[in-house]
Parts: sequence; structure tokens; C-alpha cells
Amino acid sequence: MNAIRTRINDFADVLECPKIELCRLRDKCFSGIPDGERSFRPLSWMILLNYLPLNRNEWESELCSSRHRYRQFIEELIIKPGKHAYSTIRKDVTLEDHPLNPNPDSEWNAYFRDNEILLQIDKDCRRLCPDISFFQQPTIYPNRELCDPQKGGFHGLRKRVEQTILESETVSKNRIGITNATKRHRSDSELFNLREGEEAHWEVIERILFVLLNSILVRDMFRE
Repeated sequence: MNAIRTRINDFADVLECPKIELCRLRDKCFSGIPDGERSFRPLSWMILLNYLPLNRNEWESELCSSRHRYRQFIEELIIKPGKHAYSTIRKDVTLEDHPLNPNPDSEWNAYFRDNEILLQIDKDCRRLCPDISFFQQPTIYPNRELCDPQKGGFHGLRKRVEQTILESETVSKNRIGITNATKRHRSDSELFNLREGEEAHWEVIERILFVLLNSILVRDMFRE
């Protein structure tokens, strides 16, 4: 018990310094991060992954800046494409961008390319650790801009995936040669009976991966 208390105090000394000594933090984390009344694990990882600067005085401004960039990514990659794709207003598509536009700069072309990435991410995230119910349960911090219909939300990426996937049928023949076609529907078990405005933990991971991958692709495009 005394050894655990000593390790907790050592972590507190490292993380409460005005400027974090990265070598000391790495050394402490090498043997594991202790769990106690204060959780050092998320803070330690944010520093080790360079998400937070070593100077504690810069943490608040850096977090505000990162959250602002993330909201911009959400707006550009999810909200705007969603509003454009699900709009019910009729437009003259001969004068504007449209789904069959072959132009590489077409917004619709980019939307369909993003959907290919999203569908693969969705497959992996939906089956993430199925033996652990945590990922299917709703998060207490859903993204309100995406999930709240009163704020114009489009149910995150869930609705986008559901409208992108085509229904499939299983074709089989019985003993007397009659062919039967049975529709295969996506199971709702992954959604854990979510209410309106709720997001499952796996949906949060899906959104983060989608935004991260697109931001990397955009960065690489500007480097070329």
C-alpha cells in the first residue's frame, strides 16, 4: 500500500511541475501508470503523444485551439456534406455540382470517396471488442451538433452509412426447386437501443478516425 502511495506521489510531483520533464515522465510511465483517486493515465498519454505541451501554462490555450480545429473538421467533413447530400430542396443540377459530375474537384465526387473510407471504418468500429459492452453503450459526451435534431443534426455518421449501404438479399433454393430471396438487414444490436440524440462509444471512435484520416489525406495533398 505504501509503495502504491509513493508511486502516486511521484507521478503527482512530475505532472504538477510548471514545466513537465519528459524524460522523468517516460521513466515513471515505463513501469505502468497507477490508478488512484486521481487519474494520471489520460494526462500522461496526452503529454507523451505531444497533444499537450510540456509547459502547463500553455495547456488551456492549446486545448481551446485543438477543440476549435476539431469543430472545424466536423463542420467541413460531416455537417456540410450531410446537409448537401440530404437536402430536399430541388436544384437545377445542369448548372451546379451533381452526383454524376466526373470532375475531380466535384464536391459530390469527394463525398463518394469519403464514403468508401467511412464504410471500412464503420465495419471495424461496429465490431470493436463485441465481448465488452462499453463500446455499444451511449457516451455521456455526445456531439450535440451531430446528434441533436433541434440543432440540425444528422445523427452523426450513422445516417450517412445507412443511406450508403445497399440492401442485399440471400438467394436459396428449397427441395422442390423454388427460389427464395431473403433480405439481409443490418442488425440494430450494435446501437444498444440508443435514444434520439445519443451516440455509442464506438460511434465516437468512428468519428475521430474518420476526421483524423481525412485530415491526414488533406495534409498530404497540400504537401504534393
